[in-house]
Amino acid sequence: MISRRGFIKSGAVTFVSGPFFTGLVYAEGKADLAEIKGGSIEATVRAAVAAVGGIGAFVKKGDQVIVKPNLSFASSPDRAATTNPEVLQAVIKLCLEAGAKKVLVVDHPLQDAEVIGTRADVAQMVKQIKNAFLILPTAESLYEETPIPRGKEMKSTKMARILKEAEVLINLPVAKSHSATGVSLGLKGNMGLNWDRKRMHESSDLNQTIADLGTIVKPNLTIVDAIRALTTRGPQGPGKVANLNTILAGKDPVAVDAYAVSLTPWYNQKLTAKNVAHIVKAAEMGIGEIDTSKLDIVRKTV
Repeated sequence: MISRRGFIKSGAVTFVSGPFFTGLVYAEGKADLAEIKGGSIEATVRAAVAAVGGIGAFVKKGDQVIVKPNLSFASSPDRAATTNPEVLQAVIKLCLEAGAKKVLVVDHPLQDAEVIGTRADVAQMVKQIKNAFLILPTAESLYEETPIPRGKEMKSTKMARILKEAEVLINLPVAKSHSATGVSLGLKGNMGLNWDRKRMHESSDLNQTIADLGTIVKPNLTIVDAIRALTTRGPQGPGKVANLNTILAGKDPVAVDAYAVSLTPWYNQKLTAKNVAHIVKAAEMGIGEIDTSKLDIVRKTV
């Protein structure tokens, strides 16, 4: 999925980590998808990952891991416009416990990177974990033109070079609405790994470009932060926030997004994945399964 060429340093700083989780350990399962609800965010994340194979199915000792959250804005977690810092922290810990050499937290934010890197709650949390690094590639030189052989609307795009520096990619979007695409989840979140967001938004078919991008960006694992969901006025808000206390996890990016659409009304309307054009187009291109009734799904509260 990602070739390895050596670690690109990007000015991130390492700090001594805090204590690791010492609570419940969940039995590993082989579900296609997990919907876990709970009180403790860390326990909920751990249970979701365990249900779809456990972190060891994705991260091996010595791996460099890229975790791609949504860090578009320096927003507080209660606004649900960015990935919850506690969810990200739990995922980083899991990766390091599995033996990851480094965890690179990577996103191309919409807001000024200096603001994200100095003020965002997520940034402060990452800096406290040893061997975790915050990478905000905002210079065009940090991207390289990459062909999209199966692309219909977009035949190539500039992808973050750092993708080649890791063995594992974990997509970690927050569940939120989006004015242009209906919802913003894992597939839409892939846009934070490329340079050409403006080009994509100006294309005649944004939804198709998102699906095209999904043919070359293939996360090993997708985890949706639905602790809170921004159900109106996305992507930035402020808008209506639903407190769902839910984490989704799965290997199929289309299936995870499709299921996430069903978690809550969006814009005060009940939607399904078939109402979201980029998810439909991604399924049509064979990226994943949109019909979640075909999947083995674990649903539980921890």
